[in-house]
Amino acid sequence: MAELYKELKDKELYLSFDHDETISIIIDTDLNIHYDLKDGKYKILIFNNANSNLVLKEDGQIINSNVEINVLELNQYEFKQDSNIDVYKGSSINVNTIYLGVNNKHIDYHLLNKENDSLIQISNNVVCLKDSDFVLNVVGKIVKGAKRSKCFQKSRCLTFENPKQAKILPVLEIDENDVEASHSLSSGTIDEDVLFYMNSRGLSSKDALKLLLESYLIPNEEFYDGYLEGSLIKESAYRKVEKICSI
Repeated sequence: MAELYKELKDKELYLSFDHDETISIIIDTDLNIHYDLKDGKYKILIFNNANSNLVLKEDGQIINSNVEINVLELNQYEFKQDSNIDVYKGSSINVNTIYLGVNNKHIDYHLLNKENDSLIQISNNVVCLKDSDFVLNVVGKIVKGAKRSKCFQKSRCLTFENPKQAKILPVLEIDENDVEASHSLSSGTIDEDVLFYMNSRGLSSKDALKLLLESYLIPNEEFYDGYLEGSLIKESAYRKVEKICSI
């Protein structure tokens, strides 16, 4: 089944299911998402479509389920996110994020292997532009007794035009021996020679930046598969990148 949540008037969204679901969430105002996901396979796409500063909070639990959460945040406004999710025995969560670092943005993830044989994976892709103040904290914790659990983190950050701050802080807290855990972080800047080459082929600096940002920030078609209004979300993502490049 597929569900769509948009133009939400209530700041609290409760997602409580015990069967397979594909869920699109288009947010345009502050929102608290509460997860109670049981006995199913879940795909969730969260897209920030706000025209103002926004605060997103997530909390909840995953029980006997496999969950994929995709976050697409390309806005030019201030953004804060605080996510706290517990993963129980035999369950898994796979979080994939894409963030555009402009203005002030502060994101905190706290993902907890609550019981044995649980799996947490999080992959973050970040692009930071001029004057951005971007901080991403990723905390994965395996509690005592959560044997054979796994927690993996991977983050990548690319910077353009010397941002004020582009900081990613991966943290692993391990209270059990019989587990697997790792984190990796890569960061770098776009080679000025690439921009020079694109300029020499007739592209303006803004057009070159637009093409580069689209290649790094706009997901491929598979990212939107199965989601209600997935094609509209993709079109809106392109417009947001174009708008940033026109400033």
